[in-house]
Amino acid sequence: MHRSLLAGLPTQVGHKDEKGVYRSTRERRFQVFPGSSLSKVPPNWVFAAQILDVGGRVWGMMCARVEPLWIEQQAAHLLRSSCRDAHWSRKRGHVVAYEQVSLFGLTLVERRPVTFQQQDPVLAHEIFLREALVRCDIDARADFVRANQRVLEDARGIEAKQRREGLLRHEDELVRFFEGKLPQDVADSRALDAWYRKARPAEQAALRWSLDDVMSGGAGLDPKAFPASLDVPPQKYRLEYRFVPGDDADGVTLHLPLAMLNALPAARSEWLVPGLLAEKVAELIRGLPKVLRRNFVPAPDFARAFAEAEAPRDESLTKALAAFLKRATGVEVSAAEFDVVELPAHFRMRYRLHDEQGKTLATGRDLAAIRAQWEGQAREAFSRKTDIELTREDIASWDFEEIPAQVRSAGGLLAYPALVDLGDAVALRVFERSDEAREAHVQGVVRLLRNALASDMKQARRRLPVGNPLALKYAPLGGVDGLREDLVEGGFSDLLQRHALDVRTAGTFQALHTQAARELFGAAVERLKLAEPIIEAQADLKSWLQPPLMGFARASYDDLREQFDALLTPGFLRELPTSRLAHYPRYLKAMRLRAERLRQDPVKDQQRMLQVLPFWRDYLKHRAAGTEGLDELRWLIEEWRVSLFAQELKTAEPVSAKRLTRALENL
Repeated sequence: MHRSLLAGLPTQVGHKDEKGVYRSTRERRFQVFPGSSLSKVPPNWVFAAQILDVGGRVWGMMCARVEPLWIEQQAAHLLRSSCRDAHWSRKRGHVVAYEQVSLFGLTLVERRPVTFQQQDPVLAHEIFLREALVRCDIDARADFVRANQRVLEDARGIEAKQRREGLLRHEDELVRFFEGKLPQDVADSRALDAWYRKARPAEQAALRWSLDDVMSGGAGLDPKAFPASLDVPPQKYRLEYRFVPGDDADGVTLHLPLAMLNALPAARSEWLVPGLLAEKVAELIRGLPKVLRRNFVPAPDFARAFAEAEAPRDESLTKALAAFLKRATGVEVSAAEFDVVELPAHFRMRYRLHDEQGKTLATGRDLAAIRAQWEGQAREAFSRKTDIELTREDIASWDFEEIPAQVRSAGGLLAYPALVDLGDAVALRVFERSDEAREAHVQGVVRLLRNALASDMKQARRRLPVGNPLALKYAPLGGVDGLREDLVEGGFSDLLQRHALDVRTAGTFQALHTQAARELFGAAVERLKLAEPIIEAQADLKSWLQPPLMGFARASYDDLREQFDALLTPGFLRELPTSRLAHYPRYLKAMRLRAERLRQDPVKDQQRMLQVLPFWRDYLKHRAAGTEGLDELRWLIEEWRVSLFAQELKTAEPVSAKRLTRALENL
């Protein structure tokens, strides 16, 4: 009834302000008449059949509680909407703006996120190019995005190494690089992936940056001037560069393993890296007393000559510089003269001391002070490293007879050898704790097993019986190659669950490899059997996710689409266990039943939706905050939806609002 009245009298509404006065359309203001049943607890939004001025005060008569959504629906033709603050949202994967909806000056919606492409496709495309592609702030499957991100990181690294601002091209130039290379309707990550899959190789290649595309002319970098590591045979120490003046990590940071703390020659670190040596020497010369300094003018020329003539070595830099200046000019200068020169922080090596697991133990630019604090632990770590000869790097296959679960060094220290996953290969390292070693070893075994099964996995992907009809139905979610890869990867994860992975001998690993190769294709086929009804169900559901009329039950349809996207996230067929995938057809069928009933009774659907949304919003907040242990709550919410919208399908476990509240409290 209230909706019907709103259709005829849409301007007779009001929104309560902070003073309790209702602001209506055309800047009118009124209060609920004291005799109304709503006067004691006035709602936020009301409809007043009459608005009368009585004795200088304006009263709303015959009032009823309404929702702003009702006003939107009934007065859609009278509304004025505008969008502002358009920006790229990496989480949503598209350009988002905030919509404001008003009715004759009365704001119904202040700040509602909407897809900006629907409002202004041209501007949305421009924002997508600038904020998503140029800044590499996008989660997409297109491989050029990751390649460009690596190029951008390399360019920023060059800026940090050369300690120069402005080497990167302006954003406007980088935007022009992409202009005309993508269709105008590509303004989100899904559209980008869809276009990229069908693009010609030349079109794909045209989207890739080189360093010249990102950096200004002449900004190249000599890799020898700024090496990635400091070589002190037989050890290599990783170097990291930062250009943030005033920051603690500004300059060059040497990553120093605890075991090598006492072995690093301090004098060698004074020479920094070739790219900074001349600048440091020039600064040292400028810091000399004037009576000496005038003999070495201009300082940059003497500094460059020194850098070209002298090779970095385990000798004090100031001593070598003093000897060079005497040879060049005949002027006697003592190394002690340089000791009082105050250098900027970035001309002194910064050290990051870390343990074998990479955990930072200490940082600073005073190596002597760090040694004084950690000398004992460093000696113990060095002893362990020299006594145990098991450690190896870059192992691509199982090529040893046995890896002992634990070893005792000649010094009596107990260590736990384990394989460590490096990405494409593994390393054999020793751990101080058995639980950490066991966890790392399992991941290392999995990596070697994956390497050994590479051809089997390729063959399994090719043999999977994915027909064209199924591939077409899967197309909105991804390509058929991605589907095959997800199924095989998921099958590989399934078979890992059935085997003990803490293997230590060549025979045990070979047996595991043989058994896994035998089971891999069957595990992938089992995943395919689960995927087929899911793909069929989502294809049937797709058309039901759109309202029959524009604006009809918008909140409900938005919720349906959000649920659909949350269920069918990229990679769900490989990441979810089979026990969960088995429930997916029921979830999708429940969505289909809900969509059918929604068209008949949107009010009842909204009532049920409001029972779900508080839990769903709380779940999203916890997920954004990185809360662990969300799986139980996530799938309880899905079962709660089934219980509310399609009760005849039954739930897999008992579920209620009370149980959901308890699950939230337990987080």
